[in-house]
Amino acid sequence: MSIPDYRTFFRCCAAFLLAGFLALGHAAAQQAEEPAAVPEQAQEPAPAEPQAEPDHTEMDTVIMALCHEIAILKKNEEKRMAIRDTLVKEADDTYNYFDTRVYEMSAVLYALDDQKIFTLAFYCKAATSLVKQYYSERPDFQGQEERLDKEIERIKKLVESLEEVNTDNLSEPSLVQRDEALYTCRALEEALQKEKEQISYLKELFNSLTVKIEILNNESGKLFTSLFNRVFYTPSNAAKYIFLKPVKTYEVCMAAWETSADSKFQLPSDPQTLKHYGLILLGIIFCSYWLSRFIVFLGFKKTLEKTGHVNKRHAFTNVTTILIVALVLVISSLRTPDYLLKSAASLGAEFLLLVSAILFSLVTRLKYGTINAGIRIYMPYLLLGGFFMLLRMFMAPNIIVDIFMPILFTLVSLFSLLTWVRQRHKLPRLDRFFATISLVLTILGSGLCWAGFSFMAFLVLMTWIMLMTSILLLVGLWDLLHHYENHRKERNKKDILWFRPFVSKLVLPCLAIFLILFSLIWPAATFDMGDLIVSKIFATTEVKDLLTFSWSHLITVILIAIVLNYLIFIGKNTLYEIYGEEYEVGIIPTFITLSSLFLWGLFVFTALIIMDANYNGLLMVMGGLSMGIGFALKDTIENIISGLSLMLGRLRQGDMIECDGYRGRVSSLGYRSTMIETLDGSIIAFQNSQLFNKNFRNMTRNHKFECSKVEVGISYGTDVERARGIILETLSSLTFLSKVKKTSVVLDSFGDSSVNLGVWVWVPVMTKASSLSTVRENIYNAFNEHGISIPFPQQDLYVKEFPGREPVREKDGPAQEN
Repeated sequence: MSIPDYRTFFRCCAAFLLAGFLALGHAAAQQAEEPAAVPEQAQEPAPAEPQAEPDHTEMDTVIMALCHEIAILKKNEEKRMAIRDTLVKEADDTYNYFDTRVYEMSAVLYALDDQKIFTLAFYCKAATSLVKQYYSERPDFQGQEERLDKEIERIKKLVESLEEVNTDNLSEPSLVQRDEALYTCRALEEALQKEKEQISYLKELFNSLTVKIEILNNESGKLFTSLFNRVFYTPSNAAKYIFLKPVKTYEVCMAAWETSADSKFQLPSDPQTLKHYGLILLGIIFCSYWLSRFIVFLGFKKTLEKTGHVNKRHAFTNVTTILIVALVLVISSLRTPDYLLKSAASLGAEFLLLVSAILFSLVTRLKYGTINAGIRIYMPYLLLGGFFMLLRMFMAPNIIVDIFMPILFTLVSLFSLLTWVRQRHKLPRLDRFFATISLVLTILGSGLCWAGFSFMAFLVLMTWIMLMTSILLLVGLWDLLHHYENHRKERNKKDILWFRPFVSKLVLPCLAIFLILFSLIWPAATFDMGDLIVSKIFATTEVKDLLTFSWSHLITVILIAIVLNYLIFIGKNTLYEIYGEEYEVGIIPTFITLSSLFLWGLFVFTALIIMDANYNGLLMVMGGLSMGIGFALKDTIENIISGLSLMLGRLRQGDMIECDGYRGRVSSLGYRSTMIETLDGSIIAFQNSQLFNKNFRNMTRNHKFECSKVEVGISYGTDVERARGIILETLSSLTFLSKVKKTSVVLDSFGDSSVNLGVWVWVPVMTKASSLSTVRENIYNAFNEHGISIPFPQQDLYVKEFPGREPVREKDGPAQEN
């Protein structure tokens, strides 16, 4: 018998072992049932019984084991078939859904033109979303076919094994089991083949659908390009007919609006439907207002009283109301199945969040009396944006936008100018700056609208408003956190050292980056081009032979730099808390400088990895520019290398040095220069290369003491040894003198009036002047106590003669003159 594969061999071995155990068990059972033998009969030999042929028993056991394995295989395959039938049905439903949607979307896109930008942008985005959804939900037929092929091959091998069994040695029941197993395997193989054919058919259907999807994707890409050109490069001439033919212009606008209203591509605009949605919106606003009053007046009553914002509770109520309405719209956009309603609810929620962010910043930053002035400054631009959002929600045709936006921009510009003149003196400098920029951009937007670029004017203005809102929100959050920090400080009677750096160096910079990105994406999302901006952010641009650049990589690098800067700051603060006053002296500043240099170098290496830099290309560029860079940065590189050499051996921050006649403490040891704080408080900067080449004196490199001489004069005739003992005994009680270096007193010289002693003492370098003063004071007091006088210079004067008198002569000799 041939063995198809190793699995059949192991099954046969298992069957043989099972048969052996069964035979042993049967023999043991027969011995237990036999009666006890009579002693006379026990000696008689038992009659020989016929034994079964071993081959016949072994083959029956093999067939039994194979049939059992096939029964298990049948059950498993039936379960798998049921699961695969469900998957095939789901795949069929998925195909029907996407085939219908692709047909509808293709018909819509082919029917649209660039005279309905909002509708075109909406369905282009819907087509792009449909393409992404298709590729995420497309079944994996390749994997299913491979699994089916493996199962069919396994069943074929079982069939071959059963067919190669020698039927001459099989019993009748084993032969029947073998035939049933063959029938079962062939039936399973046939069912799997049919299933494979069905999956192959579905695979061909999805392949044809993929071709349609790609055509739809290409068409939506072309329409996106046409939309982009219409917004930024193709002006409209409709604005010039406002004054030339106003009646005709009005009729054209109404006809275009009615045509658009009859289209299924627009939100319902009939009076009854609008009244229904209006009542629902009013109900939401009413409930949100009373819920906000409950939250602010009861939930945050004590907080407002503690922070002194009780008079602003109505303003906080309005902000909370807008936030709740925006939240309801967000929930509605997630729940509604209609794409148009979902888009309109999303835009409304985003606009309300924009309004609430500005109001939140005004309420938290400004005083109660100036909040209304801030609202008057910013509200015209928000109303302009809100009107444009309404046009977007109702999918207004281009001609209506081109007619109404120039007029609206002009009116808003005039009203903003009047408000800016009246209210600017009531606002802080930041709000005056934002109001001025907004006014200038609105005036420029009016010019763009009259030139026919209404959509571009709105995009520019909304981008600035989003950026301004992001900055105002950050400033408002910072002001709120500042009040919270002061409140915590008053309550705990101590400073919160970690709070301000955490917010200012980590939270706010990261939040600023994300808000700036959102301010760029959201105005584009008004035209359903947000995904296009996101794809541009993640799109990679290869700089030839240097690196692969993308804005997402750059943003990642900036975020890593912010986190690294915060971690370095935390490390410095931790070391300062541990070492205290010793933080700015010794090896600690050098360690911090070198560690920071190492971490920033590691950051540069990580940034190059993120940017997928081509190191060979960078080395080639650096090699080509090495001569020019070397000459341009010669002094800088020399200073950096000299600074590292000084840090590693010759100098440390806090050392006291003497250089070029200046004596002072090293206050800063940087990469390019070293700052010396002299004894008179002035700062002298030395370039590292210059200081490295000078023979300066480092007074604290080996120890912190300096040997200085104090001159003391004693009268002639005074016992020098006694004076020396008094000085040494007196100075031994001074604790600031060095305990290692001993004080010595020597006879320095013979003066005109005194014997001069030189007292050599080791005083601290940092307090040399005060220490020497203390030494002199103690010596003076000790001499006074022991009756040792310190002579001062004396001179005897003899008058030789006076005019008109005889010279003065001594009795025993001539006159002397001293």
